[in-house]
Amino acid sequence: MKVFLFILLIFTFSTAKKDFYYGFIDSTGDQISQKRIQEIEDGFATVKNARQLSKEGRIDEAYTQVNALKQLNKIPILYSDIIILYSELALKKKSKRLIIEAAKELEKAINDSRIHENDLARAYMVLVELKLNTNKVEDAKYFANIIVNNFENEVINAYGKIYLAKVYKYQNNYDMSIKVLYEVLTKTTDLLVATLVADELFDVYILNDQKDKAYELISKVLEKNMDYYAKDSFLALEKVNRLLKANMPEFAVKILEELLSRTDKPASIEDFKYKLADIYMKMYDGSDKYLIKARELYKDIINDFAGGIYAEKSKMYIDEILMRQGILEPAAVATKYPDSEAMQQKVLVQELLNHKKQGKYDLILKSKRIYVKISNTIAQRFGYESVDAIFDEVTIDLIKQYLASGKCFLLNEALQTARNETFQQLVEDDTTKDKFFECLIEVPYEKAYELLKETFTTSRNANLYLYLERMALSLQNYTDAKTFSAKIDMVDDRNVLEKEFLYRFLIKNTEGDSVSMDKFFNYAYRNKEFIDANADKPMIIDFYYYYYLYLVKRELKDEAEDVLNKLYAKQKENNAYIYSPFVELELAKIAQTNNQNDKALKLLLDSLDYTRRISPNDLAQVYYETILLYEEFNNNIKKDEYINRCKAIEGTNNSFYKKMCDEM
Repeated sequence: MKVFLFILLIFTFSTAKKDFYYGFIDSTGDQISQKRIQEIEDGFATVKNARQLSKEGRIDEAYTQVNALKQLNKIPILYSDIIILYSELALKKKSKRLIIEAAKELEKAINDSRIHENDLARAYMVLVELKLNTNKVEDAKYFANIIVNNFENEVINAYGKIYLAKVYKYQNNYDMSIKVLYEVLTKTTDLLVATLVADELFDVYILNDQKDKAYELISKVLEKNMDYYAKDSFLALEKVNRLLKANMPEFAVKILEELLSRTDKPASIEDFKYKLADIYMKMYDGSDKYLIKARELYKDIINDFAGGIYAEKSKMYIDEILMRQGILEPAAVATKYPDSEAMQQKVLVQELLNHKKQGKYDLILKSKRIYVKISNTIAQRFGYESVDAIFDEVTIDLIKQYLASGKCFLLNEALQTARNETFQQLVEDDTTKDKFFECLIEVPYEKAYELLKETFTTSRNANLYLYLERMALSLQNYTDAKTFSAKIDMVDDRNVLEKEFLYRFLIKNTEGDSVSMDKFFNYAYRNKEFIDANADKPMIIDFYYYYYLYLVKRELKDEAEDVLNKLYAKQKENNAYIYSPFVELELAKIAQTNNQNDKALKLLLDSLDYTRRISPNDLAQVYYETILLYEEFNNNIKKDEYINRCKAIEGTNNSFYKKMCDEM
């Protein structure tokens, strides 16, 4: 529960006449009996003791005392304190039945004027909490506004706004809650009010996904007013739990360390040390740092509180730590704690991690059906979000092994059970992503492609789109390839556009649309640096061929001749005479135009050597052009030889050149 500014002024028994008169005269003016005085004194003592028990976190004991006092109390002056404290304890016990009953009784007590005037604001605050816990939001808002509007005291008014902000928070109206809290924070000069605002604001920030602001806020609060938590163990431990839920264990540690430094009560020391050790276990970062801190605390509990409630658990957790440090074998720990399901699962996690460290990936995957039973809670104790996260790392390590040895053909099997998170990590790892994608392009795997496509569908990474485009092409999914090409265009990264240039050509060429091809070649003409940048790639051969035809069509003679020469050179370089004898025939024509008949003849003769499967029609054309050149050189012997060769060709299809040969 919250700390309240209001401190109840109880009767102080004194020998002074004035204090006696005001303290021990009842409503009729008669003096109160000594027995009655003792009952009042005992009642207030019980309330005070219950409050202290509540602060120490001993809620059940406090509730038992106050409930008993409430049932037996016949003294009106005690009722206000009793019902308010009873209501606070009902909230702390988190019992729906008790909260409903307390809300009804406290509201009736306020309406019946049985709450002291000095306690009214405090009663309304508790009532707001009770109403929110029973989902009566409008009632809660009504009572919060009473505190804001019906009390002239500035501090009480500030408290009212804090409780109004609680209502907005409950309604998920986080912006309004923040606005109200900030208004209080900018106006107050009271440290306690400021701390209460910050405490509430922390919760709203967390709910509103503003974790950075929450982190900064709690850091300042603990620095400026640690007393707010340290003076009330229950309040402090509630905050510890909220900090752990918000994944800010370092601040939870600060609070517990402060509680430990302030208490001398053995039960509290044992409890705080155990909770602190448990947090250290949850803070595991892959090193022994926090395990060692936890181990020392567990040792203290065993040595100082041998008969305490945490001694046996502490012994078990020390064994867990020793196992995780490699001092105890998992099998030994499993044998020692056969009835502890949690320890059996921890043994499985450690065994899994040991196998992973030893590179026994095949063994892990074969035993996966056993390891998948490990709960997320246990996996998180070892620094993993879930057991799936461990398998992600195993899969990644296995894939890295395959990539390093060039075993792309084994990749598909390793990826069959992989999650999207696995693909995400592989792609984000600069040491693996290129080899990983190249392997998937070399050995296409449709499931991997579909998962990657789904995982990165909203990405703005042009390089990823290029890999996906290439994968789509390797799977002959030209529709997807075209989509990814368009996405690369939208990102407009020239480095990637340069790399993608020939793949875009391949897509356009596959479509068989002359208009689309012309647009692409116009794009190529405007980005000649892309052509030069891809000149060393074998795929450029196809591009040169079609680009040459485009340039000829546009009557760009010089540029066309340059591309044709590049095509000729690239075919020779790669020993891939895909477009022979066309290339040589075209170059021969150019050579003849330039009166370089020797060069033309060499080109034609070379084409016959280069072309393994020349078509009858093309062969007839080469022979015919060769015949004409030998005629130019007056070499009748060679001329007749090639005339005979040409006449011997079979299987031509209405070849003009064959007919010309036949007529010679």
